[in-house]
Amino acid sequence: MFPPALVGLGVFLLVAAALIKFYAYPQLAVAPKDQDSITRLSAEDAVVFSTDPALLTEVKMDLEVTNTTRGDIKATNDAPDGTLVWADTQTVKNTDGDTLSQSVSLAAHDAHTGEAVDCCGSFVQEDAEAGPVEVVRKGQVYKFPFGTEQKSYQWWDDTILDTVEAKFEKETDLDGMTVYQFVAEIPQTVVGTREAPASIVGEVGNDPIEVDIAYANRRTFWVEPNTGVIIDRREEQNSTLQIAGEDRATTTQADLSYTDAQVAANIDEYEQKASLLGLVNGLIPLLALILGVLLIAGGVLLGRSRQSTSGTTTNAGRAPAKV
Repeated sequence: MFPPALVGLGVFLLVAAALIKFYAYPQLAVAPKDQDSITRLSAEDAVVFSTDPALLTEVKMDLEVTNTTRGDIKATNDAPDGTLVWADTQTVKNTDGDTLSQSVSLAAHDAHTGEAVDCCGSFVQEDAEAGPVEVVRKGQVYKFPFGTEQKSYQWWDDTILDTVEAKFEKETDLDGMTVYQFVAEIPQTVVGTREAPASIVGEVGNDPIEVDIAYANRRTFWVEPNTGVIIDRREEQNSTLQIAGEDRATTTQADLSYTDAQVAANIDEYEQKASLLGLVNGLIPLLALILGVLLIAGGVLLGRSRQSTSGTTTNAGRAPAKV
């Protein structure tokens, strides 16, 4: 191959490497505006407080939690560029199918980083009777960033209405997929007050008294780093009613995690996407860069070699000057 052709091909590969890294990858590494997903968690032997007038006590049962997340296309189209608006509904049921609680939220977040964006009427509504409460979210909301790093991230919690540090713990294997494990711990925190019958919190009488609502949670995330998607998740929740900092009744104590079927479905859905993003962001542009540099260098050296050979041949063929 002629030296100019080698140099030209090398330059083409350098440009291609830059386009793949800085144009193609950012186009691919974005969450969808039309998100439509269901995730399922379960807990065995959870403790919940029965509000049945005949009971009014702590009872043990298995729980099933369904999170439905859908993109709000209209709100996303009206949002700032690169911002997605998703709505989430969480329904908690017992194994008999009775709905124990349901909450709804709307959150705006960056399509690439997954960080909350303050716009678009973001809210949280804990139950049907209570109205929506506007919130200004921060940190990660639904997922981790594309290209998740081995460092801590701030994760938003709708109960404490604040972020908690999700600390990187280790890189591990989850059914053949490489994932990063993060842990976010919320110590027991008073998140509000309510009235409760005195008898259920160990006080005399049945007249309602004001008690504190305390909440604690330890979240563990297993995150696929190329996509930032949570492949598995565990929530160790503990909510109580307190008086003067002393637990008097447990309202929720549950060890929730994605079902085995949910984890398998997540791996099946994101395994190929993760591999593609990893190649586009890493190996493909790197190989194109290295090959491009080698071709340019080879073309330049070959060109100089030919010039040198040509010059030597010309001088040797000249007749000696006459004196």
